Order: sequence, then structure tokens, then C-alpha cells
Amino acid sequence: MVFLCWGMLFIGTMIWQLWYFFVGYPTNQFSQIGQYNEETLEYQAKFESKWANISDNDLVGMGQSVFLVQCAPCHGVDGEGINGKAQDLTKRISKESVLHVINNGANNFTSKYPGGMPAGMASGADAEEIATFVAGGMKGAKPAAWAACSSCHGENGEGMPFVAPNIKTYSDDLVLTVLKDGKKGIIGAMPNFEGRLTETQEKAVAAYIRSIGEQYGWKHTNE
Repeated sequence: MVFLCWGMLFIGTMIWQLWYFFVGYPTNQFSQIGQYNEETLEYQAKFESKWANISDNDLVGMGQSVFLVQCAPCHGVDGEGINGKAQDLTKRISKESVLHVINNGANNFTSKYPGGMPAGMASGADAEEIATFVAGGMKGAKPAAWAACSSCHGENGEGMPFVAPNIKTYSDDLVLTVLKDGKKGIIGAMPNFEGRLTETQEKAVAAYIRSIGEQYGWKHTNE
């Protein structure tokens, strides 16, 4: 008798789930979530229209405001990464991070660079020279082994569309890609911010990050 009751309860629950999914769920009725989504999209459209021709200074100012709320909890208010908790944004990339990618490969930015980077493009002294060159801002003579990198990242390190990202500067394209896809590296994982910021806000964050590096003497360009 107990098993019969449990069986009838199970069957009744399944019938109710099917009814609710196909008939009872209010797909065409008022929904607070739907209203919120509509209002959010409307606000974002107005925001983008208002700041369509924003000046460079205002863009940096907006980026600072967004950064302090969304990014500073991990990267710190100064962008230095809170003692290794997150990426130090005062410079493009550390030598340790470059070596990690060379040794392990990377496939973080699948939306823009679906092919990723295979591991082992260089090793030993060649990998050390490449890492030192890239982390140092790509100044001075290029190491001979740089040829293995330039075929995808470009001779100047500023990347190629759909092939490899910019490893020289925090360009808009790079920052927007990180915000969309998130990132994994030697430090850890950064979640994606897709849908949390408008495109103008994302570009503002990129502009502000470049301004941080410039305060530390790191020359960034939006290329």
C-alpha cells in the first residue's frame, strides 16, 4: 500500500510538472522579471545614446567610477592587484604570466580568438627571453625566438583579429574580450562580466586602466 501511494504521488507530480511547463507557466502574462529586463534594456539604450560622443576625459572619469565598484575589490583601488590577488594593471603582463602561458597554452578568449594558443611554442632560454621582453614592454632588441610569437601576435605584439590578443597594451578590444569571456591564468580565474556593463562602460574601464599604467610610466595605446 505504501509503495502504491508513493507511485501515485510520483505520477501525479510528473503530470503536474508537464501541465505547468506546457500550460500553466505564465509565458504570456505579466512578469516582474520581464518588466525588470525591459526597463534595464530601455535604460541601457538611453545611457548609450546620452554618452555616444563622450570626451576622452569623461570616458576616463566614467571608467574610474565603474572600476572602483566592479574591479577594485580584486585589483585594488590603485590597480596593483592587492599583493597578487589579481592582475597588476599598472603594467600589461608579468614575466611569470608570460612563462605560464608559454608552458601551458591558453584558450581564454573563445569569443574573439577561438583557436587559442598551444603550449610549448618555446622552451628553456628562449622562453625566458621572450617572457622578459614581453613583460618589459617589448622594448629594445627582439629576441630571435620572438618569431614564434609574432606570427600570431604580430611583430609589434598588438595582436591579430580572430587570431591572437594584444599582449602589449590594454586596448579596448582586449579589455572588452576579458570582460566578456573572463580569464584563467597563473593567478587564478576571473569571472566574466557579460551583461553587467554597457559597451560604453566597458570602453571606459579600458580607458581608465590605460590611464593607470601611464601614471606608472607604462605607455599604452588603444590599437
